[in-house]
Amino acid sequence: MNVTMLSTTVLRQMARERGALLRATPLLVSGQRSRRPVRSWLGRQLVRTGTWLANEQPMRQAGAR
Repeated sequence: MNVTMLSTTVLRQMARERGALLRATPLLVSGQRSRRPVRSWLGRQLVRTGTWLANEQPMRQAGAR
């Protein structure tokens, strides 16, 4: 083995170990997966409402009597 092959072998082993660690780490807490579509829908509704409010014409101020 030359230096290049050794470096490649070490890098591949490190990548395998990191991949195994990531697969073993629970990224989602149980039950949150089912709430994601609701959160996504709610986020879209908030953006939609904010866009509508930003585009709305400002109300005229009432004149002093």
